[in-house]
Amino acid sequence: MMEVKAPSVGVGQTALFIAWMRQLESERPDALFRDPLAAATLSTLSEDPVLADVAEVIKQTHRSAQGFPTYFAVRTRFFDDEILAGVRGGIRQVATLAAGVDGRTVRLDLPAGTRWFEVELPEMTQFKDALIARSGLPLACERRGMAADLREDWQSALRTAGFDPGQPTVWLVEGLLMYLADTAGEALLAGLTELSASGSRLMLEHLKAAMLEEEGRPVRERVEEQGASWLSARDDLKEWLGGHGWRARVYAGDDPRIGHGRSVAPLPACWLATAALTGGEY
Repeated sequence: MMEVKAPSVGVGQTALFIAWMRQLESERPDALFRDPLAAATLSTLSEDPVLADVAEVIKQTHRSAQGFPTYFAVRTRFFDDEILAGVRGGIRQVATLAAGVDGRTVRLDLPAGTRWFEVELPEMTQFKDALIARSGLPLACERRGMAADLREDWQSALRTAGFDPGQPTVWLVEGLLMYLADTAGEALLAGLTELSASGSRLMLEHLKAAMLEEEGRPVRERVEEQGASWLSARDDLKEWLGGHGWRARVYAGDDPRIGHGRSVAPLPACWLATAALTGGEY
């Protein structure tokens, strides 16, 4: 059996939290999705004594936050549906920035010929490659794990891995932008736009601006207890994306139009956007 080296506490803690959220949803009889890689992740990380302790802290912290886990389920399903719309519309190249332990490459029903690039820090890329191999879960597409720092020249690394900027791409930027400074987020959007052919699609998440003010303080403190910090937020996603050539639709995370009947907690307050690089209606 292939050895899977657990990532460090800081990296592993975030991965564990998201995997736990997705596993909670997968166990529901009315699940919006089922993620077998989440279960494999939790099982692997529980074998590490330090990360097992972290898992218990996370569960105790969030067990009483009614509606909080639901946001992650709604977010995941929203992006699932938008990604599938893109690939079923003919796009065969997908790229996730800060992929973490996202299980979409093993659970989505993807068309033949789909290539999926997952960009992450080296430590997490190594962990996920080994995790997928040990899990025995069949891939739903051609998956390429890419080790790169998104604050540096990740575009060159992506090209080297076989990414074709001449082909339309479905981009996913989930759970990332709020952890980047405004300048880094701007550079990230400019970088992926530069690599996007006409017809590309973009899905991303960002914080509402109020989350960096007093309203967001309780949730910010919870995030900081996990060793992370929110560095940016904005309420002008439609205009921001439009300035880079993307025609977007933007929804609040608790918008009932995307909630599938679920009640989502008002905090943390986030935006979910889906956009097309096209001059037509969207």
